[in-house]
Amino acid sequence: MKYILLLSLILFSQVVFSQLTSSNLPIIKINTNGKAIFNDPKTKAEIGIIYNGQGKLNYLTDPPNEYKGYCGIEIRGESSQSFSKKSYLFEFWDSLGNDMDTSFLNFPPEEDFILYGPFSDKSLLNNVLAMKLGNDLGQYASRTRFVELIINNEYLGLYVVMEKIKRNKNRVDIAKLESDEIEGDDLTGGYIVRIDKGIYQGWESKYSVYNANQKLFFQYYYPDQNNLRTEQKLYIKKYMDDFEEAIASYDYTNSSGKRYTDYINVRSFVDNFIINELSKNVDAYRLSTYFHKDKNSKGGKLSAGPLWDFNLSFGNADYCAGDDINGWEYYQCPGYSPFWWDKMLKDDFFTSALKCRWESLRKDILQTDTIHAFLDSMTVEIQDAQIRNFQKWPILGTYIWPNPYYYSQAQNHEAIMSIMKGRLKNRAIWLDLNMPGIAENCAYYDEFDSLSKIDFVADAKEFLVNIYPNPTSGEINIESEHIISNVMIYNILGQVILTKNIGSNFANFQLPIEINPGTYLISIQLGGEIITKSLILK
Repeated sequence: MKYILLLSLILFSQVVFSQLTSSNLPIIKINTNGKAIFNDPKTKAEIGIIYNGQGKLNYLTDPPNEYKGYCGIEIRGESSQSFSKKSYLFEFWDSLGNDMDTSFLNFPPEEDFILYGPFSDKSLLNNVLAMKLGNDLGQYASRTRFVELIINNEYLGLYVVMEKIKRNKNRVDIAKLESDEIEGDDLTGGYIVRIDKGIYQGWESKYSVYNANQKLFFQYYYPDQNNLRTEQKLYIKKYMDDFEEAIASYDYTNSSGKRYTDYINVRSFVDNFIINELSKNVDAYRLSTYFHKDKNSKGGKLSAGPLWDFNLSFGNADYCAGDDINGWEYYQCPGYSPFWWDKMLKDDFFTSALKCRWESLRKDILQTDTIHAFLDSMTVEIQDAQIRNFQKWPILGTYIWPNPYYYSQAQNHEAIMSIMKGRLKNRAIWLDLNMPGIAENCAYYDEFDSLSKIDFVADAKEFLVNIYPNPTSGEINIESEHIISNVMIYNILGQVILTKNIGSNFANFQLPIEINPGTYLISIQLGGEIITKSLILK
């Protein structure tokens, strides 16, 4: 009897210790009033958020003071739905079930948010770190906030509030595409498309994925498949077709004489590649991969991003060489990846932009000590919560798909963080030694996207002029349906370095050898029209 009583006391103390009474993190309480939460549709629930401010404890017995109201909640995720610890999508609702923009915990007002529950990611930090780095690089990525979650009076552990990918000024900041915008500049944006699994409408590329006889499939994301007009579907498909035709060609130029760099925001593609490779993200390129495009009058190029879904990164995957600090993840886990990245990695322009950017970032944002300092600060922030989390979900020291050996055997969070930091350090060193390209004339790549935005001011003018080859080694050919009055070439400082009077529909000339390689602007006057494009001198 004595031993039974002792065992009962031990078990009781463990249960009490694992229960949340107070936290330095915000506490979210959701109550569905006895109704189950499904994958779809959303279940109406009451939501309360307790937060007493920075540095203060939040008690479970405190009344909700950060927010109190209603929401719709559903289970989210693909493979993660098989985990015991679920992730959720929730929308703020009014009492009648209508969407309602809401600001809480310093998130800009919106109605759609994610409650991401790290499970196989035992660091609990993969998505938080990836989103932080994406934002630090100047590309939008979801804001994040650690919280502790209770649903229907059950403590569910440590969660991360994340912004769902949406088009608006505080998230993916591109123009709203209205249903009546079906011509001219109105038609050119904004769009969000993605590469992912699941059954969604979209279109099949004319080209196969990298290293496989299978066509790439693009999914409509914004506007969604139910709200896109036929004209809008055709526009974004043609834009992607033209980009792919250019990058697939031997000289990176399509039949319209435009180079693939005329279609993309190069910096965004460079940054996307760097973050995916630094993290060894096994889902990179082929899953949860987003692209967005604004109206031509607002820049109009295709940007890579926003970043999404990094739970199987930073060494947390025992397949596709996710546990190997060496090698390029793009080539180690091709699967369903676009062929573009292989072509870009063989283009001197892209690799030089990549090398310049990498070396610059390694001096500050991606310096190992800088990343480690952020991880240390987050480890301190979740110190108490992670103990409760792993008491609720006792998975330390066990294999949870797809943990590599070193994560499955780690007995505590401290050991996991030590492993993660060591792998990040060594991965960055490998990238230092293997990043392709030559870091010369780096200012040209910094300015390239802003200089070439003018390329897309009006699609109606595109037929007026064709410049080739571009990039060029010095020879320039210009042809037009109209008389070319004159040509002027400017450097990135706006200084005129060459003027040519033409007076015909065709011009051919050689740039002086003293003009240094780099990015320039070439301005062509056609009667009353002036067409300005970027010109790359190799």
